Amino acid sequence: LSSGFTIMSSNVGTMMPSAAVHLAQTFDVQDAIDEPMQTVVLSATNTYRYVALDLDGTLLNSEHQVSQSTIDCIRKLDEKGFGIMLATGRALKTVYETILALNLPHPLPVVCSNGALGVMCQPDDTQPNKVAVTRLFDTPVTKPVAERTITLAKEMGFLSQYYADDDIFADPTSEVDHQYVDLYKELTGANTICVENMMDILETKPLPSKQLVLFPKEDQDKTLEKFEQALSEPNLLIDGKRATLVRGYLGWFLEVLHPDVCKGNGLQQMCQKHLNVELDAVIAFGDGDNDLEFIQMAGLGIGMSNARPVIKDAADLVIEFTNDEDGVRKTLESMEEAGQLVLSATAQS
Repeated sequence: LSSGFTIMSSNVGTMMPSAAVHLAQTFDVQDAIDEPMQTVVLSATNTYRYVALDLDGTLLNSEHQVSQSTIDCIRKLDEKGFGIMLATGRALKTVYETILALNLPHPLPVVCSNGALGVMCQPDDTQPNKVAVTRLFDTPVTKPVAERTITLAKEMGFLSQYYADDDIFADPTSEVDHQYVDLYKELTGANTICVENMMDILETKPLPSKQLVLFPKEDQDKTLEKFEQALSEPNLLIDGKRATLVRGYLGWFLEVLHPDVCKGNGLQQMCQKHLNVELDAVIAFGDGDNDLEFIQMAGLGIGMSNARPVIKDAADLVIEFTNDEDGVRKTLESMEEAGQLVLSATAQS
């Protein structure tokens, strides 16, 4: 393909003639014919007002940083009135570094904890390296599920984490537990508050937006099966639904969430209730299993080249670039060149 996207695969259905591709300045049709593995499906009639960006494996590179060229691209699009939001499985506290790096001059919509929490964030002008936060919605784990998660993790000899407000709590009792605390800090940059008894946290702190159970990689399947069984007990169900369980993309943790929580539902709440933007006008980039409903909910769901197979199968488009190749930046720049991004002050209203 010539300038613009190189699309590895597409799940968009056959377009009507009126919605045919008319982007001759962006795509070389003959090249597309010569390369049967690639299908051009983008139409000049498709335009978008917002992009929702997953972090790990998508916006962030393997060093868990946003490249300077991507920061520059996002700032330029923001200045032109194109809407930017973040959507991540991470807890709020672990997103601050990215918010500070982007340093946008207005509140940035953020969906975190896999959709459990929605906030507006902005660097705090009065305190260096601090972020001002306005909470929009929160769907925490119920108390019975939170309690059972703590006790079952202990029974299995694993460490659990409890995410409440802006803090992360854990009660490590062994050297291995402390190693997991350190590993999590290395991954996210966030400190964990170590306590003696997690049940005291359950009684004195707000209910958690999510909980994590940390374990050796080889125990992930066993742990997931055990928690599926335990949290299916009738007294732990909500409207007949079990708590949402999400495999950690690195293989050594499991997330426990309210049954109504997923990144797709978080995106829907943020867009429709707080941003006044239709989901059809949103692009979503993702790579991990927890991005499935997220990319399905958006008007255009884009999978990274490094995405998990389930995401590549579900995505409208799969780009050729990984998170280490600035895939988000390259794709947004191509879409801007093709006239598919709505650049106006109304994009952030």
